[in-house]
Amino acid sequence: MAQNIDWAGDVFISHADVKKGMSVSSFVKELGKCGFQARKIAMAVKVLSDMVSDKECTKFLALAGTMVPGGMRKVICEFLREKFFDVVVSTGANLTHDLIEAFGEKHKFMDSEETDVELQVKGINRIYNVLLPNRGYVALENGLRKLFPKLPQKEMSSREFLYELGLKIRDKNSILKVAAEKKIPVFAPSLPDSVLGFQVWMYSQNHDLTVNTTIDQGEVLDIVFESEKTGALVVGGGVPKHYVAMAAQIADKPLKYAVQITLDRPEGGGVSGAKLEEAKSWRKVHPKAETVDLVCDATIALPLILAALKDRLR
Repeated sequence: MAQNIDWAGDVFISHADVKKGMSVSSFVKELGKCGFQARKIAMAVKVLSDMVSDKECTKFLALAGTMVPGGMRKVICEFLREKFFDVVVSTGANLTHDLIEAFGEKHKFMDSEETDVELQVKGINRIYNVLLPNRGYVALENGLRKLFPKLPQKEMSSREFLYELGLKIRDKNSILKVAAEKKIPVFAPSLPDSVLGFQVWMYSQNHDLTVNTTIDQGEVLDIVFESEKTGALVVGGGVPKHYVAMAAQIADKPLKYAVQITLDRPEGGGVSGAKLEEAKSWRKVHPKAETVDLVCDATIALPLILAALKDRLR
């Protein structure tokens, strides 16, 4: 026998209505009428819009994954130019690829059927369907060797080092350059796990310039301690995600807004796939926080979110 169901208060799927010439913000609003990850994109824009509009909130952008090889360099720069975020925490790898492009090399599409062994023989590295020749790392080393002597020859945190380095970069589309110009601190707690970190170590063997990432801990905690509220957009998880969340936990300023974009799964217990709800048990995320777990390729989600935010907050 069919049961009588009280649908009062429920939200029905009303189906996306896509029209010619509509704004990205309107398009994302239509996604909110759908199920699955389409609705999650609309929810993410809503949470991030609330976060950016909250003047008492210190906003973190946590960047893992290969965002620069994936084509997100200008997107990330635009997030910073719009001052949607106050602090960036990144892997050293993303900054390495940012600098490779700043020094004139490019990532390219893989448009051949060559095997990985054949690519290796030719001195080409593969990142899924993106390629980077070894000469990119040669350009990185040559560029850094010219800039390192112009930086303060002393022990620095990764934040201070990346700021000083960003000031010396000429490429207007460099993440580090834009961050330095906007005075947005960039932390790279896992800097040694990158070619940029390796180049710093190599130079430090015969010079006084060194980077001590343990100094970062006090600097990022000072920022969080002095914040009324905290919020974050987490891309890819990993060290940047946990670094932001742990600072919020230690300073007892759990994230009031949190959106994560990931393709990782939670079942293995790793931080990259862990749902934001789980972080509430650690008090890394506030019990009443606005949160969205968006399971999506960040190269799809980030441009949509940026465009929608620019429309909505104009």
